[in-house]
Amino acid sequence: MEKLNYQKAFERCLAHLENTIREMPNPPAEYAACGDGYYFRNPPYLPFSHIGTWMTSFFTGEGLLASHSTGEKRYLEWVEGFADAYEKKLEETPEDTMHDVGFLYVLYAVGLYRETGKACYRDMGIRAAEVLLGRFDPDAGLIRAWGRMDVKDHHSAGLAIIDCMMNLSLLFFAWKETGREAFLKAAECHADTTAKYFIRSDGSVCHGYQYAEAAGVPEGEVNHCGFGVGSFWARGLAWAIFGYAVCHRYTKKAEYLETARRLADRFLAETAAGGQENLTGGHGKTTMIPPWDFRLPEGVEKLRDSSAAAVAACGFDEIFRACGESRYRESGEYILRELAADYENPDGNSSGILLHSNGKEHCTSFGDYFYMEALLRYGEGFEGYW
Repeated sequence: MEKLNYQKAFERCLAHLENTIREMPNPPAEYAACGDGYYFRNPPYLPFSHIGTWMTSFFTGEGLLASHSTGEKRYLEWVEGFADAYEKKLEETPEDTMHDVGFLYVLYAVGLYRETGKACYRDMGIRAAEVLLGRFDPDAGLIRAWGRMDVKDHHSAGLAIIDCMMNLSLLFFAWKETGREAFLKAAECHADTTAKYFIRSDGSVCHGYQYAEAAGVPEGEVNHCGFGVGSFWARGLAWAIFGYAVCHRYTKKAEYLETARRLADRFLAETAAGGQENLTGGHGKTTMIPPWDFRLPEGVEKLRDSSAAAVAACGFDEIFRACGESRYRESGEYILRELAADYENPDGNSSGILLHSNGKEHCTSFGDYFYMEALLRYGEGFEGYW
């Protein structure tokens, strides 16, 4: 496979971003994934104020990446134009947030602070971290994933999910900026407890864990995104790889890097080393783009998840920076070459960048964002906003 020109691939992404800048409404909203990448042709899935909103900032994150790479301030001006909505969500309806306040505000407030140095975005990021800290259950050692904290008669009252490993960076940011140990301790405790209950003895990962009985759901492993209880959701593994690598960067704890490497090695064993055929592209070659779940039953089509691959590539880069072992860097490079060759959306008029995301034959804003971040990591040495 030919060496990838990261700059040209990123420029192709910028063409899609121009469509987003032109079409994305303000105030922002939650737009569902779609097959053709025309996210904004359909009505919003949720208003921005809704507790279930979590994907909006992947669009603003693309703008931050564009500004970082090109130096063009118009991208930052576009991102900053949404500030009122982000401020109102924190100040007027902080109870209507969930653990993905991390995704929302790392790729907005934290990113803007790092790109502009403006104190208002630092303060916004810290306030968002305080909201996330309020979801930490010290008895369970985990951050509650979903639902209002004052709602106790719902299964979410005792639920944590693997995705939250990426949200911990918001707590680490606030710890570094304020020195408040509460942010650090909650992040470390969640990471430690997640390692205990989410990572199975065979090295696979579950999607969710019910840490307290609620609404009739008993304690134990649960599933909301993989194929089922006992399955092995690919993007969940990718979240964990990247998340533990980020935990190591902030804390320098060897056990977090060890966990990230062990999970990354499991990803490699399940993809390239496993000799899986590239069913999506139809080229009959070994692929590192995983099926959306590694434990699909016999007879279920192994649709690929390009978003999981993009997240994993970012995680591999983070691991390589920490340990210097070239195979992680080389694996990430292989993933990006595959994504560029077989998964980029050829329709330059749409906003969607990566096809075949999430095992559902569609584009997703998170798949698009992490592809762009990975291209900057491998092409320009970008360190990310996490």
